[in-house]
Amino acid sequence: MDLFKPIVAADRLHHNFLATIKPNASGVREILSGWADGFVDRDGKFVTEFQTTYNSSFWELYLFAVLKHLGIKVDFSYDAPDFVAADYPFAVEAAIAGHAQDDVPEWEKTFEGITDMNVEAAQLQSTIRLSNALMGKSDAYKKRYAALPHVAGRAYVVAIANYGRQDFNFLGDVAMQRLLFDPENKKQALKANGSAVPLGLFMSDDYAHISAVVFSSVATFGKTRALGKHEGEFVFFATRIRNNAEPIRIVARNDEYKESLTDGLKLYTNPYATLPIDATLFEDPGIWRYVTKEDGTYVVSSHPDGDLCMRLVQAIFNKTEVATRFRTVRHTYNESGKLAERAVLCGRYETRAEALPSRSRGLAAFHQATIGLATAGGLRTRLAGFTGC
Repeated sequence: MDLFKPIVAADRLHHNFLATIKPNASGVREILSGWADGFVDRDGKFVTEFQTTYNSSFWELYLFAVLKHLGIKVDFSYDAPDFVAADYPFAVEAAIAGHAQDDVPEWEKTFEGITDMNVEAAQLQSTIRLSNALMGKSDAYKKRYAALPHVAGRAYVVAIANYGRQDFNFLGDVAMQRLLFDPENKKQALKANGSAVPLGLFMSDDYAHISAVVFSSVATFGKTRALGKHEGEFVFFATRIRNNAEPIRIVARNDEYKESLTDGLKLYTNPYATLPIDATLFEDPGIWRYVTKEDGTYVVSSHPDGDLCMRLVQAIFNKTEVATRFRTVRHTYNESGKLAERAVLCGRYETRAEALPSRSRGLAAFHQATIGLATAGGLRTRLAGFTGC
């Protein structure tokens, strides 16, 4: 399976795929090739989807790599769910939370989208997008998967990656915590049209058919940068949470930065599951595991070096690399908040800092606000140690 040779028209190639096939991304391709080793394209569409829609295929490759890392073999003789364990009684269905139709996609980072943030609004929107993804896979189970003979007796795990906003890699898992456990006891979140999104899905037996949720907000292009060997230099800005309470901020170049395949991955078990998942199958230092019981007690793991919460990667360019690659994209919204106009403001810049002079300050402020939401009060008032990372 050749992932990287374009097989569709150039105008259909996804932005992230184009970044993947750049000459300076050989390290990215090497990591992805390793992830794909042993993966079976059952319907003959995977390469096309990888090149045209990218994120969902990237997430599937990442999940397959994690399962291999954990020593869990996949039986590809079944067409669904996505990953049926060959030797254990569970199956994993992959899903992504994508951006709303009237919103800016995650690959078009904008000045406004990164620096002028309302953290609470960002978490609300992420909660809604994650709910849409989870409800879709819940319906798939009830309408089709539950009737499949090979699914009988298997725990059903939904694995979701958040790509729903430009800033998704800064949002941690606050939204997923709210969706599954409603620690603030809000019962519901409201969409812009007034319709309600139920919260606390794992606080009753309403979703007993879902045994667990696997989640990540950092299974991204940056993950391949962190794991691979690359031409050029990169700076990694990351935050880990030690003992579920202490933020550890990291700034390091690629030759000093350390991150594992599983860092940032999270497992939440459903205490009301009809078929509980054996959480010990996911024991790994990088996987943050939140194992709950019906009586409200829980066991939560903690990475000795801190659980990965957020990560940003920036390339370092030489002064001689004067280019127009740095651009500011302006988005204009109408009174209802929908995207009305998109304009590219071109200019010649020698560094990303010149293109977006206040970007770092905005990131720092938003980063701090999100960490505060995750670790100070808020989500910890009812579930001590249950932090948003």
